[in-house]
Amino acid sequence: MRRRVVRDIGTFIGVIVILGVVVFINGQMQRGTLKDQMEKVRRTAEAKQRGSGVEILSWETLRKTTGTRKTGPSFDQRLIDKRGDAISLIGFMVPLYDFRDIKEFILLPVPIECYFCQAPPMRDVMLVQMAAGKTTDLVKEPVMVSGELTLNEGAGTKFFYVVKDAKRGAAEKGGKLTKKKITQEHVDHAIGAKQSEDSLQEPLIQGQEPPKAAPESTPPPAPPAAEPPPK
Repeated sequence: MRRRVVRDIGTFIGVIVILGVVVFINGQMQRGTLKDQMEKVRRTAEAKQRGSGVEILSWETLRKTTGTRKTGPSFDQRLIDKRGDAISLIGFMVPLYDFRDIKEFILLPVPIECYFCQAPPMRDVMLVQMAAGKTTDLVKEPVMVSGELTLNEGAGTKFFYVVKDAKRGAAEKGGKLTKKKITQEHVDHAIGAKQSEDSLQEPLIQGQEPPKAAPESTPPPAPPAAEPPPK
């Protein structure tokens, strides 16, 4: 009887493990399929904009960037030639630290839910800073961002490239934009990342020399001994 119970429990656990593996594989396949679909949507929008005469910076050019945050980036010459130029780039919006009245955000070639959870390659990350006095909302659909391209160099660089003084619009003319909902989990991740970054940037308290000890005073000389009275 005991052997039968143990066998049944083992069979049940085996079934649970198999189901878990199947669910995981299906999830990975769905993510891959969604990624391919969104890549196709972006490429279609890029082709339409180019067809209407708009010059679009390609992600393939950005992806030729090599290096890490520790070493700093090394850019393709075609990208270097565009430094300081007005460029347009199509991608998907991802929040950085703010979720309303956003002044800066991340633009990626494919959508992800959370920049801090999924950590895309640095060569795929474009920081977008809106024009002075302008803010935007996060949307689900791909957008076209236009502005001045800045390339950051040197070890410790957090973002390899930035679009400054940016404007944001639909990737296709007349395209519909749907406001994106962010889960509380991702909001918490962003807040935690911001707090960690701020703590690293806090200036250290200025060191102070310990107070010097007062010099030891020399005791006054002892008075001379009194002479004995004469006999």
